[in-house]
Amino acid sequence: MNEYLTREIWKMRKNIRTEAGTPVVSLVRVENKTYQLLFMSCGCENACTFCNYGFDYNLTLEMVKPELQKIKLEDFDIVELELESNGSFLSEREIPYDLFLEILHFVSNRNIPVITMETHYNTITEKKLQDIRRILGEEQEIQFEMGFESADEDVRAIYNKDIDMEKYLEVTRLCKKYKIGLQINVLLGAPFLTREEQIQDCLNSLEFIYGKMPKGTIAVLFPINIKKNTMLKHWQDIGVYDQISSWEFVELLHRIPEEYLDKFTIAWWGNRENTFTKGIMQFPKTCDKCRERLMKFYVDFYCNCNPHYRKKILDEIWTTRCECDKK
Repeated sequence: MNEYLTREIWKMRKNIRTEAGTPVVSLVRVENKTYQLLFMSCGCENACTFCNYGFDYNLTLEMVKPELQKIKLEDFDIVELELESNGSFLSEREIPYDLFLEILHFVSNRNIPVITMETHYNTITEKKLQDIRRILGEEQEIQFEMGFESADEDVRAIYNKDIDMEKYLEVTRLCKKYKIGLQINVLLGAPFLTREEQIQDCLNSLEFIYGKMPKGTIAVLFPINIKKNTMLKHWQDIGVYDQISSWEFVELLHRIPEEYLDKFTIAWWGNRENTFTKGIMQFPKTCDKCRERLMKFYVDFYCNCNPHYRKKILDEIWTTRCECDKK
């Protein structure tokens, strides 16, 4: 990681605090029947230019267990449960190991089809994978969502994201050994690149994922969101970066080969405005005329993984794209 960027990003993050009284853990609906069990941890130890993970609580088992037991998962129709913290769920700095094991016991035997954990690749060890399988069982479908952002080292440098690619690939193989699925995050909208370069970077990253990582790995495509108290927001404020267009995201999806159309999902296209109030986060740009149509398209695309259907709706929306994308 770049020393100067890291230092400046940590200064910005010191301004990020959750409101007093915020629960240490909460259940949040994300989309359809996907929910997050969110733990307000002490914050991510990495310093990416686009991220605003702040500082909350130094969590302990004694602090979290009583609050966790108040959450009645059985009252919700949950198809996927995401276990999340303010950074990496498998980080012992954020989630002490005794608390980690307690959470696993809490969500086990709940008849939840999919349990997903978001974490940095360097927090994953074989012992943790063994404990996850021991507690959740061999039949539970488990996914790890891991940041990757780009296969290009120079683009990752813009994001201030340091990845040892050999170790990253080794971790993906270790997850495969324990039958843990992988969701690998890819970002569209790197600063200082042209629109074409941004799109091509994502296409190249998909090729890398499907060529180098275990069979069955799912890419998660994110159009970049601009968040307060980030280097990305600072670059916007001084006029060297701006929001990407939502139509750029559609163009990327439209250019993905049909053979890959059932091998990835999408996120953060503008579907979290109910969770994050305006002023905290800027989603990809749309105009008033096309916004509702785009949001309906994204939900349709997200909910249906059939490659032929996805190709059909992509062709339909791209060939009738809004004038706001041509300005």
